[in-house]
Amino acid sequence: MVAKPEKPIWMSQEDYDRQYGSFNEHVDAVEAKVTPPKPATEPVNNLQTDPGASNDETEVAKPVFKIQKRRHARFDHEERQKQLRAQKIREEQLKKHEIELAANRTINVDQIVRQHYNERTFIANRSRRNLSPIIKLRNFNNAIKYMLIDKYAKGGDVVLELGCGKGGDLRKYGAANISQFIGVDISNASIQEAHKRYQSMKNLSFQVILITGDCFGESLGVAVEPFPDCKFPCDLVSVQFCLHYAFETEEKARRALLNVSKSLKVGGHFFGTLPDSEFIRYKLNKFDKTVEKPSWGNSIYKVTFENNEYAKNDHEFPSPFGQMYTYWLEDAIDNVPEYVVPFETLRSLADEYGLELEMQMPFNKFFVQEIPHWIERFSPRMREGLQRSDGKYGVEGDEKEAASYFYTVFAFRKVRDYIE
Repeated sequence: MVAKPEKPIWMSQEDYDRQYGSFNEHVDAVEAKVTPPKPATEPVNNLQTDPGASNDETEVAKPVFKIQKRRHARFDHEERQKQLRAQKIREEQLKKHEIELAANRTINVDQIVRQHYNERTFIANRSRRNLSPIIKLRNFNNAIKYMLIDKYAKGGDVVLELGCGKGGDLRKYGAANISQFIGVDISNASIQEAHKRYQSMKNLSFQVILITGDCFGESLGVAVEPFPDCKFPCDLVSVQFCLHYAFETEEKARRALLNVSKSLKVGGHFFGTLPDSEFIRYKLNKFDKTVEKPSWGNSIYKVTFENNEYAKNDHEFPSPFGQMYTYWLEDAIDNVPEYVVPFETLRSLADEYGLELEMQMPFNKFFVQEIPHWIERFSPRMREGLQRSDGKYGVEGDEKEAASYFYTVFAFRKVRDYIE
């Protein structure tokens, strides 16, 4: 510290204190700033802060506390990861339990399906489609839907899509120049995402109405009643990759077809995509009674039946309804319960509701039939997405069985009104 100068004889004590007292305080503060901090050799717990010290003095200890904070951050991260792993295990156990309950008809499968697609919507928002491990399969499925929609949709049509999901087919219908699209889905998260997608599409010239509702478990009138702009009856009813959920029970299957028939005008078409029951039979026929839970698949997809009733019943389904299996598809479907749709049963029920079968064929056959008319119509990006390693178009490897063989397309035409 710098000593005060001797008081001049001509200066009063009051003036001396006023002048040199503030000077000495300033010097003390400057010395405190330039004094190097003592090395932090003592444990952190021994560091103490003088309540009267200035802010500049207390900053000396900050680097020590920052180091401790990083240590805690690493510990917290490891703890969070541990908790997330435990939570995932609990969720998987709960889902497995719910699937068992669904197989035993203890709970309705709708709640599992709704939860799955709500979660998938959140996951999809955080991922990039072009990095998906099944991007070729997605391109192939989209090509199938382009071909199917173009085959039946025409300018000015009103389209009802049951199980519309996130509105992935809106642009396809835009190419067909329809006048109105009514989309209904059980997942509210999917409907919200469909709204966002529609709002981002500035060049669609048709009206879009998106509704959260149960397409198969209840009358469609309950869901669409608050939307007076819906133009019923429609020219087309589309059901893409979801009709199998209706075959949980005969009641739901009938309700689904009644909703279709009542929504469709005479002469209109009901078309869609669903798992091919004949391919599923072909796979099940390879298992005998000793296999309790028949299962097959590859790196892309997996199908697992919860029982071996098919083999026990002389390789026939004991009932056309409720034949549940869980389906896993990489980056898309996470072991969700689905139901076999015996196509002959679907055809017979559809006939009761005034719907006459016009066309049904596996994806691979339909693709081969239609691709010559489409290869020049597809964008360069779409053509590139469909090109195989041998230069031809379609899917290959593990994706071939998961898409080309596992699914079928169908189309019915309404020939008469259904009288209840």
